[in-house]
Amino acid sequence: MSAAPLPNKPKVITFDTYGTLIDWDGALRAYLTLLFGPDVDVAAFYQRWYYGHALPAVLDEPFKLYRDLLTDTLLAACEQEGLTVTREQAERLGDVMADAPPFADTNPVLDVLRELCPLATISNSQKDILEASAAKMNDPFTFMVTGEVVGAYKPAAPLFERVLELAQAKPDEAVHIAQSQYVDLPRSVPMGIPTIWINRQGQALQPEHPAPTLELPNLTALPRALGLSL
Repeated sequence: MSAAPLPNKPKVITFDTYGTLIDWDGALRAYLTLLFGPDVDVAAFYQRWYYGHALPAVLDEPFKLYRDLLTDTLLAACEQEGLTVTREQAERLGDVMADAPPFADTNPVLDVLRELCPLATISNSQKDILEASAAKMNDPFTFMVTGEVVGAYKPAAPLFERVLELAQAKPDEAVHIAQSQYVDLPRSVPMGIPTIWINRQGQALQPEHPAPTLELPNLTALPRALGLSL
């Protein structure tokens, strides 16, 4: 499958927020370190929680609000690992997500791109969390679509369809910018949306996932890729 080329002037630029614009991984790992202390390999636990519990809950399980998904999957992972955590501590994950800071390159780049065309976010989150994060980014988004709007999570098509409808844009008139090869690329690329993969973690693209139009290590070169400069 060949990814769509970048448009000369997009009608809308859509973003994944967490991991692309907001350092959710860093905030989560810091919180897990606070919970478990120095004797637990937090990086290894994070991998087992995400790939063994959180990602399957997004992809395969009945829809639930994202705060509940975070709580339930952390409790399940801790039970499997023999780690003690209270429900109240697990319920804090939604607040940790809302409090997570933007990456250093996020706000300068968004301030440039918002002059080009409307910006939007398609987020596997929920409204109150996303609004708190948007405030940290100087409220750059004209449109914000979360899982709770359509009762499903990326890579479900309705989230992408909804933001295109709001922006009155065809797939090839948009650009989607995201860090997840698991929930973003498998939907945006087949839909014909030109897609830029922000590969902050230096991951290898898995063969079952479609290649993006462009891969960048961070947001710094994004304005140039879209015909602008900082």
